Amino acid sequence: MRNQLFLNRLFILTEDGKTAFDELFHRGVNIIRGENSSGKSTITHFIFFVLGGAFNDFVPEARKCSEVSAEVEMSGTLFTIRRELQKDDEGNISTQAPLNIFWGSMDESFKPPEGKSWQRFGYKTTENRKSFSNVLFDNLNLPIVKGDNNITFHQILRLLYIDQESPTNSLFYYEHFDSQLTRETVSDLLLGVYNEELYENKKRLISAQKELDSVKSEIKATSQFFTDPLSLNPSHLITTIDNREKELQKIQEAIVVLRSKERANEYKEDSQLLFQKLNDDSIQQRKKVTILNEEIARLNHEINDSQYFIDAINRKIKALRNSVQTREFLGNLPLDYCPECLTKINSAESGANCKLCKEPIDESFGVVQAKRMELEIGFQIAESQKLMEINKRQLIEVESKYSAEVGKLHDIQNKVNQALEDVKSFNEEKIDELNIQKGFIEGEILQYRTMLEKAELYNRLLEKRDQLKREVEYLNSYVYRTEQAQLKLKADINAKVREEGVYLLNHDLDRQDEFKNASDFFIDYSNNLTFLSNKFSKYSASSNFYLKVSARFSVFLASLHIDNMRFPRFIFADNMEDKGIEMKRAQNLQKLLIDRVGAYDRSSYQMLYTTSYITEELNSSDMVVGEFYTKENHSLKNIPK
Repeated sequence: MRNQLFLNRLFILTEDGKTAFDELFHRGVNIIRGENSSGKSTITHFIFFVLGGAFNDFVPEARKCSEVSAEVEMSGTLFTIRRELQKDDEGNISTQAPLNIFWGSMDESFKPPEGKSWQRFGYKTTENRKSFSNVLFDNLNLPIVKGDNNITFHQILRLLYIDQESPTNSLFYYEHFDSQLTRETVSDLLLGVYNEELYENKKRLISAQKELDSVKSEIKATSQFFTDPLSLNPSHLITTIDNREKELQKIQEAIVVLRSKERANEYKEDSQLLFQKLNDDSIQQRKKVTILNEEIARLNHEINDSQYFIDAINRKIKALRNSVQTREFLGNLPLDYCPECLTKINSAESGANCKLCKEPIDESFGVVQAKRMELEIGFQIAESQKLMEINKRQLIEVESKYSAEVGKLHDIQNKVNQALEDVKSFNEEKIDELNIQKGFIEGEILQYRTMLEKAELYNRLLEKRDQLKREVEYLNSYVYRTEQAQLKLKADINAKVREEGVYLLNHDLDRQDEFKNASDFFIDYSNNLTFLSNKFSKYSASSNFYLKVSARFSVFLASLHIDNMRFPRFIFADNMEDKGIEMKRAQNLQKLLIDRVGAYDRSSYQMLYTTSYITEELNSSDMVVGEFYTKENHSLKNIPK
């Protein structure tokens, strides 16, 4: 049997370091007996707690303890567990206290030898460290459930521990926040139905199918993009690229040969000298044209300036002539009143004098002065016109010369351009042509390499598609075969559990007709209930308790018969006479269970339970553990007052 759990010793310390409990347990049946309220349940609470159960509802006496240790053996590995009762400021005990593990016996753990020490494991798994659930799962050869449903060892204990506090209709140890998925996973795990490889392969099947669909879509899209099948053939593209690279190599070699020739052979010497001479002539001619252009601009400026001057003087002559005419007109205009005081002027007194200032008047002076000025201005006009005519004549000559020189410049420049073409050798022209061919081929190679990348991707997609097809086919086959085997295993396990359950019900005292006449027995792990033919049937509280205990022990008994079950052949129950069950009925149940496990090697299992209704025969047997506890002789000793 691969999965086995044995409790060899339980050791409890008080807060002041004294021993509160220290008992040895053995393989087979272990009976803790005593009166009611004598501390039997407290012992099972400590067993549940030290094995990793999330429990903190201890009685006041238990709260005065500091730690509990257990020497256990899991699937052949002996080690010691110690768990502290960690209390907060309000005295609440932590349900997630870590476990300390010593890989050796309890006696050895008290004084660890050199090279061996305690290891501390937390409640939760971290990236760098296992949780204590991981360690216990490993030692019990239980697969760690991966995915959304996190199964701790506390969840395992919920199907190993039968307590008093849980309702009789609750198959599992009761907790408020529970889920069908958790119960179903735990039951599949302990029954041996849960298959870690199947779980992983189912997940892989889903992802592989999605990958396959994605690859198929990508293959279809890629094939539609390339109409020529050869474009998706890497071998064809590689050959094409090799051929183009060979052509490229030949071109490069030809360029190197052409460029390696001597410069003297590349150019004609007389062509070089002619080009240099023509280029110099072009520069000199350009200078001449520039000078003539500047002279034309200067002459145009002089002509424009002279014309402006002549126009200005003509306007001045016209103004003088207008002035003379105005004087002649005003001279004939009699002035009878003074323009200043408006007093009448005595003309008799004026005579040839001015009527206003009384000075003599020269009637001809203004006219003469105007004529003299007009004459001088006329000389200026004539001289300016003469100068302008000279500049115009010179402009015509310069412009004519400019046109001729510009023509010469164009002729020389054409010769320079022709000479420049003659300078480029045949080899240079050939190199240019080869470089063009080279660039074209390099562009082709780049395109072919891009096509090769797509073609290689396409072929890898084809390989990936075929690989995924084979994987999906294998996974489908594996899942089908494994699920069929699971169904058969589950059917075999359920049949054995049903057989054990029916036996316990049929051999109950004649208290419930349905039990005596039961021919079927069902456990619905997911919905946390046990029933016969009708899951809605109602029974008395004591019969409900009997049905629940029968269900839990039927799973335990089936595990002794079926090796493939992962149930660790370990069960512990608190109070076999709960919910008002009468003494004879409780004692009969104990006898049934003890007789039933008697068919198996006692070293292969461990069954612990507490009772207040022990028979004399059992009380004097080697199945009992510790003393018979009473209110005066409590299970916990040395508890501080």
